[in-house]
Amino acid sequence: MKTNVKEKLIEIQYHLPRQQQKLCKYVIENIDDVSTMTINELSENSKVGTTTILRFIEKVGYKKYPDFKKDLIKQLFHERKNTWWHLQKSLEEMDDAENSLVKVGNSSIQDIETMLRKLDTKEYEKFIDLLLHSNKVYFLGLRTSKSIALYFDMMLRGILDNVVQLSWSPDFLYDESLNFDKNDTIVVIALSPYAKQTIDFIKYCRNKKNVSIALITDIETCPIIQHSDAHLIAGQSKNRYSIIPTIALIESLIIDLGKKQPDSIPKISELNKMHRENNLTTI
Repeated sequence: MKTNVKEKLIEIQYHLPRQQQKLCKYVIENIDDVSTMTINELSENSKVGTTTILRFIEKVGYKKYPDFKKDLIKQLFHERKNTWWHLQKSLEEMDDAENSLVKVGNSSIQDIETMLRKLDTKEYEKFIDLLLHSNKVYFLGLRTSKSIALYFDMMLRGILDNVVQLSWSPDFLYDESLNFDKNDTIVVIALSPYAKQTIDFIKYCRNKKNVSIALITDIETCPIIQHSDAHLIAGQSKNRYSIIPTIALIESLIIDLGKKQPDSIPKISELNKMHRENNLTTI
């Protein structure tokens, strides 16, 4: 028997009863989506009953559906290509037959729709609550996540008074941690491949510092999730590297945080006025 879940399914698919064969074929062809489905969602999408699913799971060697799903997620994590592979793939797939803007636009719409469908609203509210009730909100994003952390910080400065950016000086992260308080929150942006320095620092903060961790990541297997107090998953495009779902999620958070801060509109108006008066921006 194969150790790879997908290989197991391919090996046994023709030795199953008819309905289980149908289910097995569906899982093989949609393994990425199945890894995030509940048993009822899988039943609805594969057009087989939950009893068939449970019998199929047992046949494959699992006692519980969550155990089967966990192994699917692990496999997908190991098969995930890194950022640069996704960019290379995007470039290789571009051709003269269709403008790349159309491809990227359509793919981005699908990615955002997937994120919205799977987003945990309770975690979303918990995330907002953490930021609103923190003495200080620290932002951390390294390597490919750095620009997103800087953007989130910049946009929130018109809404919150207590934001601090850690991403500028990664060499001094541990020095900065001397200032952490139990009522502070670190907002971590971690898109795969994850910076080891980020993972190590958050582990240190969880073990040594009484500070809350609010995480924005791309997939369910991000190692920082287990150390977070609230986490939001923006999703990962199947065929290309994209930060668009993450940016859409962050912009939503900014708006909702602003709504909950009664003085945010006057502050932003004053900020715009100050920028114009000092010739920092145009009208």
